[in-house]
Amino acid sequence: MRMSTMEPAVLYERSGVIGYVTLNRPRVLNAMNDEWIHALAAAAQTAGDDSAARVVVVRGAGRAFCAGADLKEIPRRQELMEHWQTHIGPEQEIARRFRRLGKPLIAQVHGYAVGGGCEVAMLADIRIAAEGTKLGFTEVKVGATVTMGGLYNLPRIVGAGRAFELLYTAELIDAQEAMRIGLVNRVVPADQLDSTVRALAEKIASHYPAELALTREGVYRAMDMDFDAAAEMELGAALISHLAGSRIEGMARQAERIHQRKGGSR
Repeated sequence: MRMSTMEPAVLYERSGVIGYVTLNRPRVLNAMNDEWIHALAAAAQTAGDDSAARVVVVRGAGRAFCAGADLKEIPRRQELMEHWQTHIGPEQEIARRFRRLGKPLIAQVHGYAVGGGCEVAMLADIRIAAEGTKLGFTEVKVGATVTMGGLYNLPRIVGAGRAFELLYTAELIDAQEAMRIGLVNRVVPADQLDSTVRALAEKIASHYPAELALTREGVYRAMDMDFDAAAEMELGAALISHLAGSRIEGMARQAERIHQRKGGSR
């Protein structure tokens, strides 16, 4: 079925406790244009504000996750760069909003995740890729630079040496190589991508949301702290969890499950 030209560039919907942000320009492999950029920033805010969504998944409609910038719109985007706030500002706002999401974020990646598309995937906490996916950064090849938090995220995910190689060469790597260097967590057959991500999201969503949020925030903050500061932060998070009652309730439930399993094995 052909998509209407009025179809939103990015969609947000929720299925149960899973929120889905869908990049929705399938006819151009979800390539980025200004409408897409503003729509993704808005969808990230909506996902964060949706209290019923325990986990958020970002994915692409059609044959790709996102193939990077829409080259057909480059001349117009160059004109906009005279007022860079209309372009670069919203791109970086996407990164900020996903970073402040307050709940786990999974990227469901297939086809291509190139340039800004790969940057969006890196904003997620976990990346699951379909076999055959191509990933990389082609910015320097087309006279551009990374602008969505990629220079911060990429070396933290794969290390500085591999980050430089990916950024300098502008070469694409396949999903298996991406998994080998840590750019993606897991590679699955394309026909199992939806179900694999859904199962992972539901498993994560079954845990306590406040503790998931504290854990997510703690991991990101700890990467830029020394050990003592990180240990102090962990203590604070544990205290919040204890005062909220989650710790006592959760441990009591686990003890009861263990007791029931032992009783059933007799």
